[in-house]
Formats: sequence, structure tokens, C-alpha cells
Amino acid sequence: MSRDANFSQSAPMVGTSRCDVPVRVPAGGTAGQACPPGKFVPSPDAALGDGDGAARPSLPHRGQIPDAPSGARVVERSLSRTMISVKRCFESVTPLGWLLITTLVCLIPFVNKAFHIDDTLFLRAARQIQEHPLDFYGFDMNWFGVAKAFPLDFDNPPLTCYYIALVASIAGWSEPVMHVAFLLPALAAAWGIFRLARLYSQRPLTAGILVILSPGFLISATNVMCDVMLLAFWVWSIAFFEQGLEKKALRLLVASGVLAGLAVLTKFTGLALIPLLAAYGFTRQPRLGLWLVSVTIPVLFAIAYEWITHRIYGIGLLFAATAYSSHSRDLLGAHLVEQAVVGLAFAGGSFLPILFCAPLLWSRRGLLTGLCVLAPLAFLLPSLPHLQPVFLQAGRLNWFKLFQGFLFTAGGVHILVLVANDFWQRRDSVSFLLVTWLLGIFVFAIALNWTVNGRSFLPAAPALGILVARRLDLRPAGAPRSSPVPAVLWPALASAVVSLYVAGADYRFARLSRLAADRICEQYQKPGSTVWFEGHWGFQYYMEKNGAKAIDITSTKVPAGDILVLPSHATNVERPPADQFDVIDDIQWFSSLGCTTTDTASGAGFYASVIGPLPFVAGQITPGHFWIFRAK
Repeated sequence: MSRDANFSQSAPMVGTSRCDVPVRVPAGGTAGQACPPGKFVPSPDAALGDGDGAARPSLPHRGQIPDAPSGARVVERSLSRTMISVKRCFESVTPLGWLLITTLVCLIPFVNKAFHIDDTLFLRAARQIQEHPLDFYGFDMNWFGVAKAFPLDFDNPPLTCYYIALVASIAGWSEPVMHVAFLLPALAAAWGIFRLARLYSQRPLTAGILVILSPGFLISATNVMCDVMLLAFWVWSIAFFEQGLEKKALRLLVASGVLAGLAVLTKFTGLALIPLLAAYGFTRQPRLGLWLVSVTIPVLFAIAYEWITHRIYGIGLLFAATAYSSHSRDLLGAHLVEQAVVGLAFAGGSFLPILFCAPLLWSRRGLLTGLCVLAPLAFLLPSLPHLQPVFLQAGRLNWFKLFQGFLFTAGGVHILVLVANDFWQRRDSVSFLLVTWLLGIFVFAIALNWTVNGRSFLPAAPALGILVARRLDLRPAGAPRSSPVPAVLWPALASAVVSLYVAGADYRFARLSRLAADRICEQYQKPGSTVWFEGHWGFQYYMEKNGAKAIDITSTKVPAGDILVLPSHATNVERPPADQFDVIDDIQWFSSLGCTTTDTASGAGFYASVIGPLPFVAGQITPGHFWIFRAK
């Protein structure tokens, strides 16, 4: 029977024949004669005898049979055909298509997100590029309370800024335009993760979904900074490198090297690709060969950038960024053990889907053993100086925050166990690549970067997704293997809920800065006076857009009658002397979502652990303030 047999046209009713079908006619008629259109005649089968020549009585029927199907039957057929069409449409979508659709569905709701955190720096550099394309950082900016040369406050290469400038020259500077433009790097990253995971696992869709639905990816992808663009270049560089080694194709190895070089020009973390590709290439082919091309090209990119910036600004910005990170770590004076614990919490929280998959990856006995081993973390976390104010408040232990801290840190430890187990069980070149990849990012994010933050761990995300997929490949033969999505359906749904919830809180936080800046400037900006402000990030972008000026704490003297605005949720803010300023207003805002990514009092610091030792925090969030002062 064909697939559509159940949905074919219904058979004629007993005792009747459809008018448009030739039928045998009783005596007196003509064999093969068809009835006139629109008419029904008794079926000859209904009048056949029972063997003795007697005619079988016809079945009773009620009145005239209509010449068309009933309305209910038409609706039923229509719905059946629609369901078949929808089913075929879903079946026609490839796994890669589903991954890209998921990426768009998760990110499109955030296209109107206000510019946030370091978005302001990238946008300001992009404006400079539009005016002076070859002098990308040749201006001063007040970012830490003092106006300084821009390269002293911005330690990223300019490729993302050039992309922003190009987009703005075509479509303008609005938030939706920028966020739609940054969907392209996000889609490229998702596609690259799928392509690389397909080389190393039977479940590339699983690997991609776990990355896309992580808080670290969704938060980073809803900003206009360089992190997701770096991720796209990073993963495609490794994918081309792998294929180039396999096929011994020079063009693929050159493409890998160029993409690695573009990663270096996107964010200096891209430099970690150079030793990673070299180590993996040597593992695959111990003799020096064509793979050296992929390693040499990004080195040339870095040397060229250092030489160009030294010629333009008198200092190589690559080494300047390295010196800045080292100097900042010395000033903060974080203890290495404490820094490692905070780093594990950021990694585990930023990639919670990996922890949610634990019941699929380990036996019950293994899970119970792991829980017992990690139990002492609950006592360690409140004892660390940097974490103590978060968990101990007014002399009482905040159990809900402690649970979140334990969950995030356990997630970080689980990542290390997962990569160690993969390396121990397989001991192949791919497991060597994954362990080197992850440990390199962990060392950079925890020990080398100026602060721990969720964005620094993002390049490790593809390796984590691939590790989970490879672990699922090792499931017993009796376990289902043909459809990877159902195996991680519940972890993926849980991850989607948590990640969208956290990304929504970050969206609201950015939106409040925009709303507050618009309201304050509309209410207090008067002819002949100036509205000044402290605090930066997205708040600075919208205050300056409305005509306000950032105060220079070393030189600015606010004239009498002028307004000074201080946000409570920003860094580098100093309350003015009470004998020189009067408080005239206090605008408060509350997080209706009960979650935050950036708040010192709550302990959340996704963008910098100096703000809070956890990537995000749910629960009762302290209200924020915008204090309004008038100079005497």
C-alpha cells in the first residue's frame, strides 16, 4: 500500500456508484454506459441475486445522496494533506539547517538590545574608522574617568570595528541594524562547529546545539563585540586545518592559516591558535610538512599588526595588551587558588548544558561518586575571601547563592573530568587536540587575562560540545544511536530555558541604561547648562548621544547649577563631595526577572570577575540607582 493510501478518495457508498465512474447498468441499459454527470444510480452489485435468481433487496438509504463530499470530510482531507506537507517539510530540513534555525530563533528576539558594556568602545572606534580608515585608534576617550589615548584603554585589534564601520556605512548605526549584522558571525560559528564536530563525532547536531544553547554563547552573541566573530574564525580555521591534513591540500591549509590570522586581528586570544595548530599538526604528522603553512600565516599577521601599530602610534599594540593584562593582575592581587575556583565557576556557569548532560554521560554510580567528591566545595566556597561577601550576608549564609556557586563550580570540574576521560579512553590525535584546546583556553582565561570573564571561555565552547558528542558515541551498543537529538532533548530544553532567562536579564540591564539616559537628559538638560556623568559602558554611549559629557575626575570642575549623574551599577564611579553637590533625585530600578549578569552586591560579574565572582546570579537582586546631583 502506498504512503498516501489512507488519504485517497473514499470508496462509493454501499448501494450507489459515483456518477463520474463508468458502471455496469441493469437490464435495459447499455454495458459500460456512464451515468450523466451529477447523478447517482443504484450499484449493480446491490441487485445481484443470491444464487437462485431472486434479487437481493437494495439497502435502504435516506433520500438523495449529495453530489459532493460533506463539509466535514473536506476539512478532514484538507487537514490530512496539510499534515503530510508539514511532515515532509520538517523531514526535508537537514541537521545543519535545524542548528542554524535554532541559532536564529534564539537570537532574533534580542535584535533591539541596547548597546552594552564594551559595545561603546567598538562603536566609537568604528566611527573613527569611517572618518580616518588608516588611523583606527587615533583619538582620545574618557573610559576610566580620565581622557587618554584610545589604545591605552582598548586592548583589542580593529577587525570587528572595521566590520561595524562597513555595516554602518550601508545601513546606519541603530541597534537592530548592528545586531542583525552580528547574526552573520553567530551563524558562521554555528556552521563551523557543526562542520568540525562532523569530523570527530557521529553527533554534530548535538555538539552544535549544546554550544548555541549555552549562556556564554547567547549573552556574547547579543552584543556587538568581537567574541563571536573570533569563535567563527577559530572553529573554521581548525576545520580547514583538519581537512587539509587529511587531504594534503595546500589550499585548505592556506585557508586555515588566513582564518587564524583573521582571528588574531579580531581578538588577541586568537594567538592561542598558533601553538594549538602547531601541536596538533606535529601530532598528526611528526615531520615538518605543508601544515607549517597554517602556523606561519597567523604569525605573519601578528608581526605585521605589531609593526603597523608601532609605526602609527609609537607602540606595538600586541605587546601593549600583554603588558596591560600583567599590570592589571598585579594591581588586583588575586590569589591563584581563588582565581582558579572562580574560573571553574565561570566555565561551568557559562556552559551549563555540559553539566545538564551528565546523567547521559555517566553511570549512576559515577554520578554519586562525583557528587561525594565535590561535596567539600560547599564548605570551600564561603571560606574564600573574594567569594565570602557573596555567600555570607549580614552574618548569615545565603544557601540559594551557595547552591548556585556550587553548581557552577561543579560544572567547571565536570568539564575537566570529561576532557581527561576522553583523552584517557581514546588516546588519539583528536583527544590530544581537544585537551590542548581546552587547557589552553583555561590557562589564558584564568591565569593570563586581566580578569576572569565568561567571554574569555567562549573559544572553548566547540571543544566542549564535541567532547559530549564523542562521549555519547561510546554509549553501549544497545542504546539508540541513530537520532542524537532525542538523547539530549531534555538537557537541551533545560539549557534553552536557563540561557534565554539569563540573556533576557542581560537584555533588561542594557535597556535600563538606555531608558535612564534618555529620561535624565530629557528632564535635566537645559539651555546654558550641562549634564555631566560618571560611569561608562552602554550608559556612556546613550548619555553622550543625548549631549551629556563624561567627567574627567582629574580636571573637570562642574559649574554651579550643572547636573552630575552617577549610576550605582558601573565601575570607576566616585561620589562627589557633599559640600559641593546636592542630591536632587534618586532613580531606582529593579530586576523583574530576578536575575542579573552584572551586580557587585549580588555577586554577578559575567563581564569581569572583579565585579562579581559568579557569571550570573538568580534570586533577590538589589535595586540599582541613578543618583542625580546639582553643583552648588
